[in-house]
Amino acid sequence: MRAWLAVLTGTLLLVLGAPGCSDDNPHGPNGGGDAGVPGHPDGGTPPEDGGTSSDFACNVARQEGCENGQSCHFADLSEGRTGSQCFAAACDVVRQNCAQGQRCTYVSAGGVTERRCVEAGAATEGTRCTLAPTDAGIEFDTCAAGLFCKDERLGDGGTGFFCRRLCHATPQCGASGECNTVLRLPGTPELPLLCGPRSPPCDPFAQGCAAPLSCYPSASGPVCAGRGTRQTGDTCDFSNQCAPGSTCVNTGQGLRCQPLCRPSGTPACAVGTCRPLNDNPGVGACVP
Repeated sequence: MRAWLAVLTGTLLLVLGAPGCSDDNPHGPNGGGDAGVPGHPDGGTPPEDGGTSSDFACNVARQEGCENGQSCHFADLSEGRTGSQCFAAACDVVRQNCAQGQRCTYVSAGGVTERRCVEAGAATEGTRCTLAPTDAGIEFDTCAAGLFCKDERLGDGGTGFFCRRLCHATPQCGASGECNTVLRLPGTPELPLLCGPRSPPCDPFAQGCAAPLSCYPSASGPVCAGRGTRQTGDTCDFSNQCAPGSTCVNTGQGLRCQPLCRPSGTPACAVGTCRPLNDNPGVGACVP
């Protein structure tokens, strides 16, 4: 199965607290891309500051907002946007609700990729994997139930493929890290998530991350993530689409890049009110 990682490195979606409060790749077994993480461990919850983003139709982490037989996944939308949508499929890659001896995974056939129940592989988490031998014109990997074969850069500069855990939210990863790695698979709009290394913490006002990363607030506190270039007032879907020193929040007129500030202290807002960001003590965003 050919898969590659989405260029969404460190993607973060944030929620504003109330004013004055502290509310807190080649890329699959036969193909190749760039690492990416949706840094909101809550799975992309729509903003809760008096407005919602219509791009996020359901809650990925809580698997809420979908009908029976559907599951919520991040998805590519029109005009380069990213959101979440409900998708119907034969099974769920995290719940693993297939018959005994089978696994739910992404299967490719005839240019279409979909979730199906297939024979479970034997490769365990963290071990090497490849495509499973089949004679039915379909492609899926050799990982065990709940895992997916992902490309990783090796110390010698080469590429290896290893089984990593599929997830909807970080608690499902356990000791495997955070639910922060996005896969973009050809033939499906779904952007499934995998458990990846924990994001390093940082100070969003000091910007001490090693290049090419910058520090952005996230729902688990500030983390180092790939830096963006969008300026104050520009539309956004994730915080690290914004330039360092700013973040993506709901301003009441949709999701926009806004400067970071301290609710009590400096830097203060040149324009607007400094509203605290959930789960980021001492960090806020300037909202008109």
